[in-house]
Amino acid sequence: MSTSDDSERRVAEALRARASGAGRPGVPRTARATPASPTGARKALLIALLGGVVLGVALALLSLLVPGLLPALG
Repeated sequence: MSTSDDSERRVAEALRARASGAGRPGVPRTARATPASPTGARKALLIALLGGVVLGVALALLSLLVPGLLPALG
């Protein structure tokens, strides 16, 4: 085995040890953060979707019932 292979192996082992926290004795591992609940994200997306629908319907009704109230696009 050449010296470059040996040094690459040692660097790889050191990086693995650092990533796993093995090189820091006495320091407890931190618990992984729990991901946000999927129901909260679903609820937020549903509220945003319903808000967009209500806004779209309101603008459509305004443009039909009161012509010229909304500026023309384009």
